[in-house]
Amino acid sequence: MIKEVYCSFEVSKLLKEKGFNEKCRGGYHYEFDDNDNIIVMFEEWMAQPYNNDVVDEGFLCSAPTHQMAMDWLREVHKVFIVIDAYHADHWEGYIDSFEIRIYSHASTIIVPNEIAHHTDYTEAVEAALKYSLANLI
Repeated sequence: MIKEVYCSFEVSKLLKEKGFNEKCRGGYHYEFDDNDNIIVMFEEWMAQPYNNDVVDEGFLCSAPTHQMAMDWLREVHKVFIVIDAYHADHWEGYIDSFEIRIYSHASTIIVPNEIAHHTDYTEAVEAALKYSLANLI
């Protein structure tokens, strides 16, 4: 079954800091454990979407899906994230990795090599979002 992939807490916090305030069906809250340590927890809201204006004890930030975050970056900041399937031998029926390409205002952004390639699509999207928010916005 295909499930929505939500942004990590780290990326969701960056989005909130950069002005993201769209209604989302997921978010992050905190609770305290028995030793008064803070535990950050993801919660999915099925009935009512919320945005970052929520005033709730324990609410930290909303969590958009990866697609929502990529759409917001494209529409609001003109940052385009492209994740390409890559195979070292020019495509022999399977994929070695996923390559991140980012465009901003019709220019290609040079993504550092250490985050440019991933073996997992979801990890590539998360890395591209984090890099874009931390370095381009």
